[in-house]
Amino acid sequence: MPRQIHYHADTIMQNPFPRITKTGAVSPNGESTPFVFRDRLYRLELCDPSRGLDPDAPVSALIRDRETGEILSRLGEGCYYYSLYQEGDTVYMLGTLSRKPKLSGDTILLFETKDLIHWSEGRVLLTNPGWQYFNTSLTKGEDGYVLCLEANAPAEHVGIPFTCFFAHSPDMIHWTLPDPELGYPKDRYIGGPWLRYSKGYYYLITVESLPCARFTNYIQRTKDFEVWETGYYNPLLMPDNDDRLISPYAYDLSTELIRQIRTGFISSNSDIDLCDWQGKTLISYNAGNQLGFYYMAEAEYEGTVEEFLEANFR
Repeated sequence: MPRQIHYHADTIMQNPFPRITKTGAVSPNGESTPFVFRDRLYRLELCDPSRGLDPDAPVSALIRDRETGEILSRLGEGCYYYSLYQEGDTVYMLGTLSRKPKLSGDTILLFETKDLIHWSEGRVLLTNPGWQYFNTSLTKGEDGYVLCLEANAPAEHVGIPFTCFFAHSPDMIHWTLPDPELGYPKDRYIGGPWLRYSKGYYYLITVESLPCARFTNYIQRTKDFEVWETGYYNPLLMPDNDDRLISPYAYDLSTELIRQIRTGFISSNSDIDLCDWQGKTLISYNAGNQLGFYYMAEAEYEGTVEEFLEANFR
């Protein structure tokens, strides 16, 4: 069972809280991943016209040019949750194969491209019968690849849904399925994981549930998936009036959604994803209320992703 290290009575905060500046709503879509490809900034976006309320609705991922709003490609039909990983000149998208009526499944598909337009057919990256996976996040460490899988079944292995589990591979082809005993954390709700390896640590950002149906994000890190350190400056984002800003990079926001953004009850900042962009950390997240009202927004940190991760543990 993983062990968690918190701050204690003698802990000293030697630095200020890392300053994150929200820059506004950018899209009506769901979970997203910002990424840089050939010196341009793009977003992977989950497009669900039913907003998670109809399992029969046509769902896909799309790739959008962040500056122009142009949609370069759509893919991943039959999957629901999507995430993105880059290595060399190849961009990979992971999709969780959806088993209706649940928007989840036991199989993760992998799609590949070298131009963001032409994608390979999805091949099975990993399958684990009897498990129910949702969001994923893939990273590469010194000893190979680690795939973070958000799960809520089987019940005998999952704690308070949801729980993160970690599969390992030396080559992104042959996988060691997650050790059920190393699911983290099992004592509280988490979701929407983002996993990255940096300077000897695996950093994990997850959605955390607070009392009275509020949702935010916590950061933690580990070297071995057995001992986890909790970031000193959690939570990373909390709902506030800046969530009502409209970004100059906003596209496809309907008049009705803009009205909701300005007047709706915002109780959730969730599903963070990060990338480096022009010396800053670009943060994509979802704002809304976890009840069918959501939209994609952006924020910034003055420093690289590596610097942002480290700043939360100093």
